Amino acid sequence: MNCVIISIGDELLDGRTLDSNSAWLAGELGGLGIRVVECITVPDEPERIIRALRRGFDISEIVITTGGLGPTDDDLTRGALAEYLGVKLTRDNRVLDGIKEIFAGRGIIMPPNVAREALIPVGARPLKNSVGVAPGLFIPMNDSRLLIALPGVPPEMRAIFCEELAPLLLERGGGIRPNIESLFTVGIPESALFERVSRASSGFGTEGLAFYPSNIGVEVRIDTGAGDNNAAERLRLIREAVEPWRYSNSEKSLPAVVGGLLSRSGRTVSTAESCTGGLLSSRLVDVPGASDWFPGGIVSYSNEAKAEMLGVGRDILEKFGAVSPQVALSMASGAARLFGSTFALSTTGIAGPSGGTDEKPVGLVYYALHTPERTFVRRNRFTRGREDHRYRTSQSALAMLWLWLEGKYKDHPWEDGSREIEL
Repeated sequence: MNCVIISIGDELLDGRTLDSNSAWLAGELGGLGIRVVECITVPDEPERIIRALRRGFDISEIVITTGGLGPTDDDLTRGALAEYLGVKLTRDNRVLDGIKEIFAGRGIIMPPNVAREALIPVGARPLKNSVGVAPGLFIPMNDSRLLIALPGVPPEMRAIFCEELAPLLLERGGGIRPNIESLFTVGIPESALFERVSRASSGFGTEGLAFYPSNIGVEVRIDTGAGDNNAAERLRLIREAVEPWRYSNSEKSLPAVVGGLLSRSGRTVSTAESCTGGLLSSRLVDVPGASDWFPGGIVSYSNEAKAEMLGVGRDILEKFGAVSPQVALSMASGAARLFGSTFALSTTGIAGPSGGTDEKPVGLVYYALHTPERTFVRRNRFTRGREDHRYRTSQSALAMLWLWLEGKYKDHPWEDGSREIEL
């Protein structure tokens, strides 16, 4: 089965909002065996929405819209859907009662305009929104095609999809569910990974192989396809090729993998951050149950903070500068001491775009791992802007800890451009 996703909203076309919904939906639908063949973005204009609906059903059996289901005058999706279907909008009293209950539970008087969210096209089935107000809409059409409308707010859209829509799509048969394995890697660039995987699977070709790089690593996806008699051997060879850098087959979050290893072993990690500005700690506490293995972290952006909170020697700061392996080491040791943690991670670097020198250029970074045995410091350089620098640095620091917890650190074949600094 094919699907077209239509994202609706002026804000998606003037740069105010990034359309993350389409990418997320495409991934979820793919897991159900439904192929997304096109994504269309249109403004809050009924005629353009209707034109997109026509285009969608010209090439697919399912059309999913996101956005334009709110209570304001610029939320025009419901009316456009009704016009396209040739039906009227009608008030669903059960939906309205549910909306009233939500506001009553919050102790807020419901504004009159919110009642418009209970208007749905005749023949539509409302999909419960467990985290918001506007329901989704499930509209089976006479020729077995499906028209589905979801809110544009990402948490609401995702909740409705997972809790309400996915089961309905599975009931209707979905498509041929793909046989896909994902290998999540860290610390090796896409080009090097591609070369190793291609060489390992040279006897089987590269069909069904895909590489998805980002600033936290590269995902390798292998679609073996139905009836592939060589699938098991091909997967074995590819797994062997990426094994040193593969941290999971199912969990994209390296913090979650690290947290699981710490939790199972009864150990803890703390953080001391400068250039990452709390991102490393934030990524750790995104993991449910992080309080069991993450006692806390320090953002020590200034030299004064490094000295006062982490005990970094002022003579070290003066002699070597804040961006140095000596300071990274001292920060990590200070965090472990401050929080009484088994391990500690630290980061200090020059994220840019200014602040670099010939000796210490923009992008330079040092990150350290404190262990009960010793503290390790690595040097790298990330030059693609501040946000990229922060994410790559946090992921590199986490990779050090992951490798140590797995007993792989000492013999690891480093492919990320980093080098260890002996102090």
